[in-house]
Amino acid sequence: MQPIHSSQQFDEATKNHGMVVFTTSWCPDCKRLDMYVDELVKDYPQFNWHVVDRDELPELSDAQEVRGIPSLLYYKDGVKQEHLHSANAKTEMQIRSFLDTIQA
Repeated sequence: MQPIHSSQQFDEATKNHGMVVFTTSWCPDCKRLDMYVDELVKDYPQFNWHVVDRDELPELSDAQEVRGIPSLLYYKDGVKQEHLHSANAKTEMQIRSFLDTIQA
């Protein structure tokens, strides 16, 4: 996954089938996601994968309505299409089910 450190990078990342994972370094569920996210990236190559540290870019997280972490947001042509909220992003199965529903 490519890290996003600015709003400009975010704008560029969301133009073409961007899957943006909002996370933090201290979140237990995020650490669990870290254990299998590389497999997700490999298994879902139709997405351009990026990661945002919510603590580094809180204004961006707020603007994208990220209320919990981890959250996965899918963008097409710079517009948010799908949002997997943290309550439903606790397991690999939940995330894979979400990814399977997206027509990229």
